[in-house]
Amino acid sequence: MNETMLYCLEVTFSKVILIFLYYTFINRFVKKSDIPYAKTRYIMYGMILLYNLINMGVIVENFKNGEENYLCAVNMGCIVLADLYLLYFVKMADEKNYYEKQLIALEQQAKVQYEYYLTQAKKYDQTIQILHDVNKHIKAIEGLYGAEQEKTAGEYATKIRELLKPLIPVQYTENPILNILLTDKESVMREKGISVTIKVDNVNLNFIEPIDITTIFGNLLDNAIEATEKLKGEKYICIKIGSYHKMIVVSIENNCNEVKWRNGFPVSNKGKNGGIGLLNVQSSIKKYDGDLTLKNDGNKFAAELFLNS
Repeated sequence: MNETMLYCLEVTFSKVILIFLYYTFINRFVKKSDIPYAKTRYIMYGMILLYNLINMGVIVENFKNGEENYLCAVNMGCIVLADLYLLYFVKMADEKNYYEKQLIALEQQAKVQYEYYLTQAKKYDQTIQILHDVNKHIKAIEGLYGAEQEKTAGEYATKIRELLKPLIPVQYTENPILNILLTDKESVMREKGISVTIKVDNVNLNFIEPIDITTIFGNLLDNAIEATEKLKGEKYICIKIGSYHKMIVVSIENNCNEVKWRNGFPVSNKGKNGGIGLLNVQSSIKKYDGDLTLKNDGNKFAAELFLNS
């Protein structure tokens, strides 16, 4: 084999290996990027490397057969240039896909916050309407008692109490945002015929930011409601919040139909953007060095999360 050709082959091989090492390993540690590498990126890298090795193998066979075609040397140069372009293209495509998912996640999170705002605005309007007529209600009740119609007055007061009940958040915890959210979700569950159990120990959740409270509990409870409301017969959701050593432990359990899994997550029926809510939950939990575990046992589904206080 011509020494010049052999030298070109050795240089090409070393450059190809160096380029792949850079894009696969070195680049991750040098730039310290938080963007995870998708499996498809590694698959594409492997396919490109395999193609290069086969291509160089063909060139070696040409050299062994005594063919001193200097176009082969040009071909080897093109291999290096093509690698630089293709690997950079795959890298940019993977990062673009990552940022698109992040954008969708942020949009979904904003949607949850907006829907929560609309709910509170509606409750505020209802409160204003009741307060506007509160004097009339009081006078009506006083009039009934004055006319010695205690039974009718009591029924009237009960109706007013029922009107006010959904507007007053239950004091589950010291966190007012979580109290409002749990009260709202409990009302939704009962409207859908879902039996609700909420058990909260004496825990302090004020270290969690309001946006994370809404993201974590809002998404997990919405998923539980969505899975449970489709059932026929008994429907239940059980929410437990407690502490273990210095950690906050949250468990949300519900009954459900068969659950299909993909990459450690239940498969959503919301289409392309399904499952984004759980990604948002994971992102919020990471702020508190927490962990989320999803379990499925027969017709029971449970989401358990741990947060470092």
